[in-house]
Amino acid sequence: MKIVTTYSFEKKKYTIYPLITILFLLSSKVTAQNDTIFFDKQWKISTKEVAFYYRIKPLKIKTKDAVGYKIKNTDSLFTIKDYYLNSNKIQFQGYSKDYNGDYLVGKAKWYNENDDTIETREFNYRKNNATPRFRIPDWPILYLNYSIANKSLLTAGMEFCLDCHTDNKLFIGAGYGITNSYNDKYYGFPDLHLSFNTEYFLFLKAGSSTKNAYAMGGVTFLNMIDLGLGYSLPYNKEKIPTYQGFTTSITFRFTNNKNVYSKFKIM
Repeated sequence: MKIVTTYSFEKKKYTIYPLITILFLLSSKVTAQNDTIFFDKQWKISTKEVAFYYRIKPLKIKTKDAVGYKIKNTDSLFTIKDYYLNSNKIQFQGYSKDYNGDYLVGKAKWYNENDDTIETREFNYRKNNATPRFRIPDWPILYLNYSIANKSLLTAGMEFCLDCHTDNKLFIGAGYGITNSYNDKYYGFPDLHLSFNTEYFLFLKAGSSTKNAYAMGGVTFLNMIDLGLGYSLPYNKEKIPTYQGFTTSITFRFTNNKNVYSKFKIM
């Protein structure tokens, strides 16, 4: 009887161990999936099948351990780490006051898929704990625009990229244009505009000066050069200078911010 009992016990033991191992592996896999957040190309939460990026579930760390100083009413921060799904290489790392990573604190870094740092920014809450709780636009871009309607116009100024971490870029700009096509006299046109440049090498632009309003559309080469066709409507046709009619234009952008320029993609 003892021999039979021992055999039965040993047999059950060797049967239970594999089952425990399988259950452990399955539970680990489910836990890993629950700890991963997937994002699509526009950084919206998605499923793994259509994702371009993923984030390991943010964990909390003491504020002073994370950034080296205390912040009023903030005892801990979330550690944010994002990765490229196709290569598993890091895309972003930093700290945030919130779980979603909207209110960044301390040093934040963005990387390309070659592990090169493409941008580093410091979100400093030392002074009066009053850093605005939104991402400020990227540093100004210098632009130069030459356009022709009934007269030619040369405009230069600065733009801000309101959101340069997506493939579609939105630029807001202000500048000043000059034309000398009226009996060799120079006239000025202050310029204010919005330009929406898509990842498909197209752009739409609308702007205004004190003399006219205009709308433009066309193609862009990596946001470095915009070639457009549109129409300009003067506010007062009887008072010079007027700038009116169908308009063609070319715009050049100059900046050290690599996020402004789109990456060339071979289909």
